[in-house]
Amino acid sequence: MKTLGSTRPLHDRPSLVTYAQVAVYGWFIYGFGPSIPLLRDEQGLSSSVAALHDTAFAAATIIVGVFGTRIAHTIGRGRALRYGGILVAIGLSLYCAGHGLAVSLSGAVILGFGAGLLIVFANAHLTAHQGSAAPAALAEANMLAALAGMIAPLALGIGVAIGWGWRPGLLVAALGYVVIEFFRGPTNYFNDDPTLDHDEEPELPLRRPFWFAILALVFLVSAEFCLVFWSSDLLHTRGGVERGMAAASLTAVVAGMAVGRGVGSIFAQRFNPERLLQLVIALAGVGIILAWATTSTTVIVIGLFIAGLGIAMQWPLGMSRAARASDNQSDRAASYAAVAAGIAGGTAPFILGALSDRMGIELAFLVAPAALVIAFAIVTVSPVVSADLEPVVQT
Repeated sequence: MKTLGSTRPLHDRPSLVTYAQVAVYGWFIYGFGPSIPLLRDEQGLSSSVAALHDTAFAAATIIVGVFGTRIAHTIGRGRALRYGGILVAIGLSLYCAGHGLAVSLSGAVILGFGAGLLIVFANAHLTAHQGSAAPAALAEANMLAALAGMIAPLALGIGVAIGWGWRPGLLVAALGYVVIEFFRGPTNYFNDDPTLDHDEEPELPLRRPFWFAILALVFLVSAEFCLVFWSSDLLHTRGGVERGMAAASLTAVVAGMAVGRGVGSIFAQRFNPERLLQLVIALAGVGIILAWATTSTTVIVIGLFIAGLGIAMQWPLGMSRAARASDNQSDRAASYAAVAAGIAGGTAPFILGALSDRMGIELAFLVAPAALVIAFAIVTVSPVVSADLEPVVQT
């Protein structure tokens, strides 16, 4: 039984299955980004047309976030997580089919719907199920996603190097979701009776602190996506590193995120989550500025690693504070958080890229620390009271 008020995560079957789904999602999402340029070159697409895959993916994710609460009330969290994994497997199969732009774009849309279900309901389930241990549980799950994300680009690269192409490395995620289905168990392990959410999560009015918490998430995720999409360009331009080698800078960021989430899950059990969020935002800002302010390749990579350490805990802490501010309406909080992530992921990297075309990557990259400054200000001005979440007790 979960101890009420405990900050130590419960590692029962539903939680571990959810952890596994989040880890496979990490493999997919950090492999999906590097695959787009490879698909572009293969199909002879322009960069803007190739970028439509990311836009389609983000749009579908936002749609799921908008209807997330209704989905929870209709089919429950467990079934939503199951369908999310199935849709990602189908979407990846289409995206990797190699039958032209229409098919790969269709795959990207299905991937967005599946990923949206996974993002919304993995966060909602862990938040409701773990209670006051939610920040630590979310950190553990996202640490596994970061570890998988470190391997995925390498798998794609090895596949290309040995002549298999990039597709097998990405399709590992589709296989992963198939395997998870054999270990899931009954979906009622997830307390996903649709009536449960109506009884335990009445749709109370969402107060101003909640909307500020969601706004903070928009800027936090914006900084993360800018870093993931454009750090290699910074390393190439500032450090003079060849583009192929510069792509490895993503490994420094994701490695920092993996370490940060591992350590952060321990800190989340011991420290005030509001203060911890302010600390990690500041740490990410220091790392980005360090990488931006130098022309030394080594220092840039160190700065990106430090930035990854800080960014690591921003989503788990930001998501859990949004849930607290929603009066424990975890499905609604997770839905709006997914919308925030979709908006940030679909706009921030594009804005930075457009500015880069006009003023160069050095100045444009300041979009990332600027987003962190705004997020820090929002968190400071509109704090969320650290009240324990009532966990769904599992016996």
